[in-house]
Amino acid sequence: MFNITNYFEHPTRPGYYVFKFRDKHRSDYFKDLLEKENVWYEFSIDEDENELFLFGVKLNDYEKVQKFNYLVSAKYRKKTIPSRYIRMVIYIIAIGFVALAIIGALSKT
Repeated sequence: MFNITNYFEHPTRPGYYVFKFRDKHRSDYFKDLLEKENVWYEFSIDEDENELFLFGVKLNDYEKVQKFNYLVSAKYRKKTIPSRYIRMVIYIIAIGFVALAIIGALSKT
């Protein structure tokens, strides 16, 4: 089955979730968040093809850990369009299209 999230139910231990990270910086930040909130976890590094950092957490802490996962994603996210100038051009073009659509709708009546 195809999974686009970085977490899944533990395959052999019911009541546990596994969060996986491919980047050490993300893994370290996630670990810091868990330790700051005193959340119990198991940690493992899978070194098959690429390093994979795995965290096992109890189902009881899933809601809290899910928020930590979002914080990690937010901190290390990359902008879709990294260039500020290109973003501005796209915004101006989009606003222009919306303005033309409004003008066209108002001129029909």
